[in-house]
Amino acid sequence: MARQAWIVAARIAALGAQALSRARRRLGWRDRQRFARFRSDKRRREFLAARCLLQRLGKGLPFDSSPRHGVKMTGRFGASVSHARGWVACVVVSSGRPGIDIEQMLERDYAKLAEWVEADGGGRLQAGPDMRKAFYRHWTRYEARIKAFGNGKARASHDEHTWFLAGGVALSVCVPARTSLRLDTSLLDHGRPFHPFGADRGGQRFRRATHRVGAELE
Repeated sequence: MARQAWIVAARIAALGAQALSRARRRLGWRDRQRFARFRSDKRRREFLAARCLLQRLGKGLPFDSSPRHGVKMTGRFGASVSHARGWVACVVVSSGRPGIDIEQMLERDYAKLAEWVEADGGGRLQAGPDMRKAFYRHWTRYEARIKAFGNGKARASHDEHTWFLAGGVALSVCVPARTSLRLDTSLLDHGRPFHPFGADRGGQRFRRATHRVGAELE
């Protein structure tokens, strides 16, 4: 069977208090220990939102924090999570080590940042309307590699994919090569009810590299 990757992104506010509370009740032992150490409500919400999405994608498979504060899935499954400025995303792969990063695309001094991109092997950023996308494409892929490998160096063993979502958000994943992708965009619309994985028979909402709600795939 071909390797699969399931990806979902959401606004944290769209998940709702009930979904976060349900995710808290289902935390694993190490997750409960991590959650108890958080001092800010913001950090607690981010953590529970990521666990909501993992529970949605995990198909009932047990998972917990790993000793290194990553996510430990059952068997050969692997997972990665990211959150930033009210957004959360996660990826689950049927085998291997994935990484994911989500970022709000803020205005920055791209002329200065172009030096870092070029030094990191990302090529020269061309001035113009696409400069912002080019920077965030490189940055989010760099961060996704750190999640997957512990450093930002690209590897031939993994493929990288980037989406630009409605609302000015960049989302990138780093997954084992020749992995079939499924991106769930159903939670990007604020106010749409959240349902745990399995409520829709486990995957009818997943679309292959979908362009819904402004998602642009590279």
